[in-house]
Amino acid sequence: MFTIKDVLVSTKGRLLSGKEEDILRGISIDTRRIKGGELFLAIKGQRFDGHNFILDAISKDAGGVLVQDGCIVNSKFKMGDVSFVSVPDSIKALGDLANFHRGRFKIPLIGITGSNGKTTTKEMTAAILAKKLNVLKNFGTENNQIGVPLTLMRLKPEHNIGVLEMGTNRLGEVRRLSEIARPSVALITNIGPSHLEHLKDTDTVLKAKCEILEFLDKDAKVVINADDELLEKLKIKQKVVKFGMDKSYDFYADKVDLEPDGIKFRLNGKHEIEMSVVGRHNVYNALAAIAASWDFGVSIDEIKEALRDFRVPNMRMEVKRLGDIRIINDSYNSNPLSMRKAIEALKDMTTKGRKILVAGDMLELGNLSGRFHHLVGRQAAESGIDVIVAVGKLAEHVANGAQEAGMSQKKIKMCNLTKDACEAMLSLVKKGDTVLVKGSRAMKMETIVEGLETQFK
Repeated sequence: MFTIKDVLVSTKGRLLSGKEEDILRGISIDTRRIKGGELFLAIKGQRFDGHNFILDAISKDAGGVLVQDGCIVNSKFKMGDVSFVSVPDSIKALGDLANFHRGRFKIPLIGITGSNGKTTTKEMTAAILAKKLNVLKNFGTENNQIGVPLTLMRLKPEHNIGVLEMGTNRLGEVRRLSEIARPSVALITNIGPSHLEHLKDTDTVLKAKCEILEFLDKDAKVVINADDELLEKLKIKQKVVKFGMDKSYDFYADKVDLEPDGIKFRLNGKHEIEMSVVGRHNVYNALAAIAASWDFGVSIDEIKEALRDFRVPNMRMEVKRLGDIRIINDSYNSNPLSMRKAIEALKDMTTKGRKILVAGDMLELGNLSGRFHHLVGRQAAESGIDVIVAVGKLAEHVANGAQEAGMSQKKIKMCNLTKDACEAMLSLVKKGDTVLVKGSRAMKMETIVEGLETQFK
């Protein structure tokens, strides 16, 4: 519940019509889901403009409308029908409202950022904490300037803790998300070459991810992957909790057993952890989740149970069995670090047949795109991958890297389009094969998985 005055104070907006004491029953940016009495925020983005839907909001009994200065050009409605507030930037106003609402609750909040593993770590952390607490978390990957505020707007008195993933592809974005959410625990999973089209290099990536620290209180906690050289060198004012593979860390793993459809490891030399996920990188994700959750009253037995029952989010190293064929669906997104970890996971797997990598283009890498795709091919060949199917405009770089590392050209197939790769895979895959499918979101690599499921179900 808000008043128009709450909106004006938190956003520093101007009242165009209505009364300050008018009551609002929540907020919405989508007229398809808006409820009576809610404030409609007309978000103006690059590909859409919520101001085109003001009439729809009013017709569905919106309690008020927040608009961006200069964007009201539709004369078909009467402004006096509902309360109108105008702000310089409606996306910023959404964050300001979320910050206002977050301030009503004195609960801890864990903010998670990094180049790789954010969503899986967020889901693992929430699963552990849910054994004892009522947890607020992002839906899916709502980790940007709109998704994080909308998540915070769902905070209710029954929530005990929040777990928020914070993403970025530009400097300043994580800083803003941290300013809005005010985390009490900051977790940085790792630093790698991602979104280089805007962030240029890994030093800038590090700077962008470390923006999460700028709004921490002095008694907050910072959880870092101490095996990451860039993170390990950070000078941090707050208490630092380290995780990784070294016994000197606060949380470490040893006796790691990578099984065909799961992982076992020992936590801190004494607790046996089992998970139905694949890939050594998921040991790091689990350690991060354990470290972030440790101080919130969850027992080690509950941690074990949560991780044993955990299933990876959709299209993230998701194991699918199609008879004697095993598909690793990691098609949600890709960057050089996550691709390297996925190839390492494929290398570690035991299989009756061949290991096949279907590698789609990794986007947003700027001038370094060719170099990173070349390295993908080289790593795959050096890792003993039997067949590479390279997909997209950068497929030639992958092929060249693999051949440079000694892989026969006969074992490499290049496809310009994802649909071409889908058709090729239907005749290529045989019983006993293990197939890893990975690429950037825009490549829609999941269609290859769907094609294989249809063929071999």
